[in-house]
Amino acid sequence: MSGNADKIGTYTGSVKVPGTEGPVDISLGVDLDAPAVSVDFSEALGGSSRWNGGNISVRRLVKYDEVHFVTDGLPVDGVVMQWKTNLSKVDGSVAGVIIVRPNESRVSGESGFTLSRAD
Repeated sequence: MSGNADKIGTYTGSVKVPGTEGPVDISLGVDLDAPAVSVDFSEALGGSSRWNGGNISVRRLVKYDEVHFVTDGLPVDGVVMQWKTNLSKVDGSVAGVIIVRPNESRVSGESGFTLSRAD
């Protein structure tokens, strides 16, 4: 990811990905200018520990930046998850939710999370 430091961030914490057993550690990399998003898990989910976000939209607001993206194939093929995140400009935290889109694998649900800025 490229750009200047205030528009690029790495955020860490743990999330419960719908359709998986339990919480897993995560590192979320965001480049607001590109835009680009990477999701790195502490263990492989859906055959990979790194996922790149697709269909990224960025909305810059006064107190936070809103970043929405999708992952496809996590935790199994055919499952698309919508990630909606708010990156705080005040305290460097991220508040987000993962929402499973309808699918044939019958994976469902949503999961909220908070992350802290790591860099």
